[in-house]
Amino acid sequence: MLGYEQITLAENEFTTHWKPIATEEERDSFLAGHTNVETDAGTLHISRQPCYEEAIGETLYNSYTNVLYVFPDKICRKLLPVMRNRYITTAKSISYENACSLEKLFMSEYLEQTENGASYGVRFSTLQINSTKANNFILQAAMLYGAVVLMVICLTVLSLQQLLDAGQYRYRFSVLRKLGVEEKHIGNLILKQLIVWFGLPVITAITVAAVVTGCFIQMIWAEISAYIGSTALLLQIGTTAAILTVLLTCYFLSTWIIFQHAVDT
Repeated sequence: MLGYEQITLAENEFTTHWKPIATEEERDSFLAGHTNVETDAGTLHISRQPCYEEAIGETLYNSYTNVLYVFPDKICRKLLPVMRNRYITTAKSISYENACSLEKLFMSEYLEQTENGASYGVRFSTLQINSTKANNFILQAAMLYGAVVLMVICLTVLSLQQLLDAGQYRYRFSVLRKLGVEEKHIGNLILKQLIVWFGLPVITAITVAAVVTGCFIQMIWAEISAYIGSTALLLQIGTTAAILTVLLTCYFLSTWIIFQHAVDT
């Protein structure tokens, strides 16, 4: 279905297929202790190609395991079926509208839960891909919006604090002028003061965010590498950091200009 080569097994052989998040140590440990499998159709031995790792999605795996057994068709016909998955590849790509219509037709013909206990479900690649992209976009937009809102609130508080204190600093800077301090040095003092008041909270926030984000990414790095990709993750983090940097620069420059004007008047 995904364009991979068909698995070929010899008589009384089986192989395994692993989730992309499975580690090499987990695979080696499992295969070392499961060289044979007892079935109602006889004993199967591990194949010369003991495992496959091509990405086939998550729906085929149980929530508590990262491995699938792959048996020959001859053996599967003699086993008690619990769940069957049928896959169809269309000659042409199905549009989103047609996929929605086909899903409704299938659900009307095959009820999700029947009287005899059997259950049916249908998945369309077109619908799944569109749904996943839409959910990812909503999640990313919500997180980015929350980050921008929090950043705006914090920077507004810092800016208002400095501008409200400008009246107190006006007298102090006037004393410096009377003592002969040049305007250039006064401007440098104002700049250093704003750098300290803006820099300390921002640096603290960046440090804490970097530690928390690093620990979180390390915890789910296998999932990120398998399903998202490091390049896509770095691109998202870089985009968010760029937006927040632009906001910080705008607030800092506007506060600096207004503060200088308030002190000079």
